[in-house]
Amino acid sequence: MGKPRLDLKAAAATGQQMFLASLIHWGGRSNKTVDTGQLMLAVDAATAVRPALLTAPRGRQLALFEPVWDFRHLSTCERQKGRAWNGTTPIDPQYADFLTHRARELAVSRGWGHDTHKRVKRGLMLLAALHQPFEKIKATTVHALAQHTEVSVIHLIDMLDDLELLLDDAPDTVAELVNTHLAPLPDQIRSEAAAYFDVLRNGTDRRRPRSRDTVDVHLRMIVPFALEYCAPRYSTLRQVTRNDLTDWLSTRKEHTQRELVALRDLFKVLKAQRLIFVDPARGIKPGTTHVNLPTPLPEDGIQQVATAARSSLPLRVVLALAGIHALFPREIRLLQDADIDLGARRLRRGDSSRPLDDFTAQAIREYRCYRDTRWPSSSNPHLLRTQQTARRDTPVSKFWLKGLFKNLPATADSLRQDRVLEEATAVGPDPLHIATMFNLSSETSMRYIRATAPEDAGSTATA
Repeated sequence: MGKPRLDLKAAAATGQQMFLASLIHWGGRSNKTVDTGQLMLAVDAATAVRPALLTAPRGRQLALFEPVWDFRHLSTCERQKGRAWNGTTPIDPQYADFLTHRARELAVSRGWGHDTHKRVKRGLMLLAALHQPFEKIKATTVHALAQHTEVSVIHLIDMLDDLELLLDDAPDTVAELVNTHLAPLPDQIRSEAAAYFDVLRNGTDRRRPRSRDTVDVHLRMIVPFALEYCAPRYSTLRQVTRNDLTDWLSTRKEHTQRELVALRDLFKVLKAQRLIFVDPARGIKPGTTHVNLPTPLPEDGIQQVATAARSSLPLRVVLALAGIHALFPREIRLLQDADIDLGARRLRRGDSSRPLDDFTAQAIREYRCYRDTRWPSSSNPHLLRTQQTARRDTPVSKFWLKGLFKNLPATADSLRQDRVLEEATAVGPDPLHIATMFNLSSETSMRYIRATAPEDAGSTATA
């Protein structure tokens, strides 16, 4: 028999599965572990007939009212028997095929397991039976569905968001927090403070948004001043003077430095937004308020962290990035694989790059081998990954990063400060060198100069 010809039309419609030699062993002994769930997903994605390309209509019929879905009838017994899954009939079968095909593609590209893919597919079928094609699906509907069915909420919401089908109607807890704290204030002061916290939360072209923790701290620092001092005297923050701020700060016994920082930021933003005419907080110094200076870590504390890092590859990477390159914890969490070039031994930090030392390069190389072995199909672009983020595109959480230092006498930020102090001690009172090398502001670099050479800090600042 002759060699069979390749049917190009069939290949274009169904695809042709290709395998690399010596990677898959169907029988006998093998030193490689084959993830059969991922393999079947890959084969399924390559050989399935791709549904017709669907495009969202330019317009759709608006609903007269928003229905409230009740999923309580999807009991545990029904889920176990599969009636909730098999008995679901989508409104548009072609649209349902389109969704399941997209779910299959995401399962392969993001490394979903067989169970995760099955749960996402189940959720899509249930939602396709309740919504018209390309109808926006509320996030609250997905969460309500998850309370009574075994669907993967996180992955299902991510997929709907990628398809631009998600309507994020979840309550904004940060906005509720801000409104609750600002409610007792007079109307004009409340609107001015709300404008500031809107900038704090969402940022501007020259200012990045701040976290919920920062918003919470600034609320506790600013609201007492506005409520206890301004509200009985003034109707707007435009009337606040420099003497008002100094009088208020002189009566505060705790967190005076934090209150001054928060009030400075408040009036600076209001001045930039043209809601006030003059910044009354400009130029106010802490005075006799104690300013916390960075302190070096004790040698035994550093040794304990180094000992723990020998048995933890993620901790070893964080130790290198914070203790050698002085990266902030947020920079470590957001660091991507594209920022690290092990071949050229360079680490990119913002618009600049720096050479990688042997310890950091070796730690990253070993962690990458461990990470790629554990999550071989992950498409997450970040260097650090966890079981939760490996199948998504999000960075690791602050809670996870702090957990690496559990029961240890140091944190990622204290290691970073210790590294900057070490450099400041070695080069002497040179704030420009510290600011340039570690990407710090002039005020922050002066704090390290005061901590290492307090007798030279005054002359350096004057010069």
